[in-house]
Amino acid sequence: METILVVEDDEVHRDALARTLRRSGFAVQTAAGAAQAEVSVRSRPPHGAVVDLRLLDGDGVDVVKMLSLRAPLCRTIVLTGFGSIPAAVESVKHGAADFRTKPTTPEEIVATLRRLLAAPAPATQLEDVEREHIRKALEGTDGNISHAARRLGLHRRTLQRKLQRLDGALTQPEEDDEVIERGDE
Repeated sequence: METILVVEDDEVHRDALARTLRRSGFAVQTAAGAAQAEVSVRSRPPHGAVVDLRLLDGDGVDVVKMLSLRAPLCRTIVLTGFGSIPAAVESVKHGAADFRTKPTTPEEIVATLRRLLAAPAPATQLEDVEREHIRKALEGTDGNISHAARRLGLHRRTLQRKLQRLDGALTQPEEDDEVIERGDE
């Protein structure tokens, strides 16, 4: 069962959306603000989230940023009563998958969540981030895998497997390089 986090400071809206999500087959966590949302995500990262842009204890964009870091595969919908292009761009830039202006019905939110959760996971984005992080660690250690693994907090063999999975090009010579080297022998 997929878990959805609802971050909304208006108790009536939060409870109504949570009820609709539960009836639609989702497990639901609720938070009245940014601080509660962070506690909830630390204990159980959600598959999806519905986040109000304006919260009493913070900004919904900050919640989107936190979700991007702590639950990178979470599909987030941002809701606001104050729809604006800059707010939408800022939300999407930090990881929101959709932006909705209130009023919107709980059924529309459920339909949007189903669409977002049915889409393939953004694994390529996650792999790109992981690849770049590893590349920087290797550069910082002059290509020494053991040192890079320590820097990343990984076992050397784990890093080697990640390199092979992500695209061995970070450590393995290109085929053309091998041909040139063989020709020089």
